[in-house]
Amino acid sequence: MIRKRNIAGVRGRNRRSATSTLSSASAAKHNNLSIPALACIFVIIYLSFLGAVNKMSSNPVTIDSFAIDSFALEQNDEESTPAVPPPMSKSLSILMAEVLNINRPVPDDESNPETFNLSTEKERCNQFDQLVYGNRTKRRRIFAGGLIADDSWHVLGATAMETYGIFHSVSFIESNRTQSFEPRKLRFTAGSKDLEMLQSGIYGPTSHTAVYVDQYVNEIKTQPMAREHMMREMILQKWKERGMTRDDIGIILDVDEIPSHDILRAAQICDPPDNNWRTTPDQTCRSPMIRLSYPMMEGSPKCVYKAPGKTEGPETPTKKLFKRFVSSAMVIGACVQGVGDSEKHPLAPREQKDSVTGEPSGSRKVGYGEKFNWSKMPHGKDGYFPLWNAADFRRMMSGIYVFGGVGFHLHNFFNSADEIRFKYAYFGHTHKNAFDVPLGALNADMNLFVKCAHDIDDTGNKKSRLKNGLDILGREYKLPAAFLIDGYVDARHDEMVKLVEEDEKEYGRADKFDGNHLYHVDHLTHSGRKNKVKVAAADDGEKKDGQKI
Repeated sequence: MIRKRNIAGVRGRNRRSATSTLSSASAAKHNNLSIPALACIFVIIYLSFLGAVNKMSSNPVTIDSFAIDSFALEQNDEESTPAVPPPMSKSLSILMAEVLNINRPVPDDESNPETFNLSTEKERCNQFDQLVYGNRTKRRRIFAGGLIADDSWHVLGATAMETYGIFHSVSFIESNRTQSFEPRKLRFTAGSKDLEMLQSGIYGPTSHTAVYVDQYVNEIKTQPMAREHMMREMILQKWKERGMTRDDIGIILDVDEIPSHDILRAAQICDPPDNNWRTTPDQTCRSPMIRLSYPMMEGSPKCVYKAPGKTEGPETPTKKLFKRFVSSAMVIGACVQGVGDSEKHPLAPREQKDSVTGEPSGSRKVGYGEKFNWSKMPHGKDGYFPLWNAADFRRMMSGIYVFGGVGFHLHNFFNSADEIRFKYAYFGHTHKNAFDVPLGALNADMNLFVKCAHDIDDTGNKKSRLKNGLDILGREYKLPAAFLIDGYVDARHDEMVKLVEEDEKEYGRADKFDGNHLYHVDHLTHSGRKNKVKVAAADDGEKKDGQKI
């Protein structure tokens, strides 16, 4: 039984450290393949290599803490079907066979019948309450960015399908360390199968949508969120290097936050209220953001979160039944730090400094716009407010919030329980006993995960699921393109059930844990090999300390 992954990789040297950047530009050379069946052939070939999964890893990288090395793959207009990195489950083989069909039409391709049509664009804007059509005829470019690490191909593939051909570019940032400063082996290095797949054209033709992975290597230990903010600052830097202008849109999201095709197309042509995306000199940048609010699935498309306190019935509008995950944000380029006018817009005092550059970093200090508090600059500087850094994309609350058909949060769509435990041991929301307690007792999210797998009633739990939530969601909004692939949803859910059952043989199950209280061994209802002793000790009066969620 694997208790804990060895995260061997780049370790710091005993010298003053700086940030190194390893840049991989999109994309590889390809041959034209247009038949989905050929994609299936490649999937089947890779299924035969399941026994050699442990041999597949990113190439070793040696990094001098002062060196900046670049790897570049020449971009080519020709497309091909690339290899899929193992491991491959049944559900992944179903999903990736469709993702690999990379010769799908691109929305703005002149040969595509979806050319600019006034009535279509107005209808698209009207689909979202907060957007209006303002007579725009030229589409805005969208620059996407996010952090990437050990994310599964479930979320990568689903995102690629949903956003195909829409983004101008995608800028991923990969770190050599987790948020808790544990070293990890870089995964998306030049020549690796993961990078080859990512840059193969699955996000759109390589001449249309470039995909980059830049490695963030910083050996100075900081607070976990401070490190995250510094990593995301690289996204803004890369956007500027890759040609972002005042008229473009930037969107920062985590890999498992999937914006819908429709909201992205609407953002390219529609306007938020009060003309907040104007790019004329009078843009104040006080409220240049559209925040996307997603329904959330835990581990399986069938495990949909229910809004707290809501029950299905005629008195509850359907859209209010879903718990909303609010994180992804879009900001107009005129207000993005590094792109907008830095002479006109004042700097916002920040809570941290970048550990390498010494520049202000992280969240704004109180009174400069966070949580709607503008007490320190109620009128800005001559009416102009600070440009937005990467932390503002994630933290600022001022702006427009849009829910309904704008995207989905696919949380913990991993292939093994070990991957989930590893995440909670070393990445965000760390749990010091991630490799000790039952899976469903790690936190309220995993409690829902396990109870959904076993179809156990979770009434009264801190977080609960909406019965038949996927069907209800599908009646109200378009489902992700990935969920419409024949067989994918059922296959993924079946694999999730098996994942839970296998993990419980080792760690047991805690049906009495509800997420509202600290975990205690008394919550254990099904013993596993690892937790039998703890149950016996509890019987003797030796109570184990509760674990904070």
